[in-house]
Amino acid sequence: MELIKHLYSLNLPITVITNCSLLHEIDLDELKKYIHFITCSIDSVFEEPYCKVRGVPPEMFQRVMNNLELLNQHNVPHYFNSVITKFNTEEFVTGKYFDKTKELGVNLVSLTFVEDRSDVNYSLLPDRKTINTICENVLEHIKSKKYPQIMLPPQYFEQILEHGRAVFDECGVWKSLFVNANASVMVPCWKYTSPENSYNLLEKSVGEIWDAPQWELAKICHDCEVLGCVWYSSQPVTTFAQNYMRGLSKMISQQKPELEEDIMN
Repeated sequence: MELIKHLYSLNLPITVITNCSLLHEIDLDELKKYIHFITCSIDSVFEEPYCKVRGVPPEMFQRVMNNLELLNQHNVPHYFNSVITKFNTEEFVTGKYFDKTKELGVNLVSLTFVEDRSDVNYSLLPDRKTINTICENVLEHIKSKKYPQIMLPPQYFEQILEHGRAVFDECGVWKSLFVNANASVMVPCWKYTSPENSYNLLEKSVGEIWDAPQWELAKICHDCEVLGCVWYSSQPVTTFAQNYMRGLSKMISQQKPELEEDIMN
């Protein structure tokens, strides 16, 4: 909360990215005064694959599920960010992920494939056939206009089907500051883990960090192939404006259904 209040004092819009395991220890009514929403890193909505991906016992899965219910009870805005790996593909192939997510009271999800890191000698990506099947199923879900709403526009999944990777001219990670719980900021991303690329937001101003020369490296880097957050942040406004309007119309239609058609028109 100390870090969140500090960021808030700088007039920065704040999103909290969390695995939700400690939310029960936080005053959620206090938290929602300062943040836009919470990004819940939920790689699977089913116990066995969740525990396998996260390397945790079943008790942790149940605690996270209980904390998700607390978010609903306290009306804290949140959505799921789910990373697709070779360990949790079944729920995306069968579509059970969407049904279970809706049961958990979540109407908005972000789906992205895991990005294999260059500093390890193994791959967590599903095979190409499975990736294509998942992309096709996600596109069908988008077309169905059912909840949960998919945050990434269909172009992301269409590009993977056509090109085998997401297509973008310039990496967009430099457009955001990813602040860790200890206030450290890695510039520009996980690829550059040396100490000289790490800054502390409690010691340096946002302007000083933003002016760091390392950001220029990110603009011309194309190493990430299927990482959804990189693709999304790299797009021009026109790419996701229509997706935003579709999501907005769905939210408003819950309150005033007669307005949805006017908005889309």
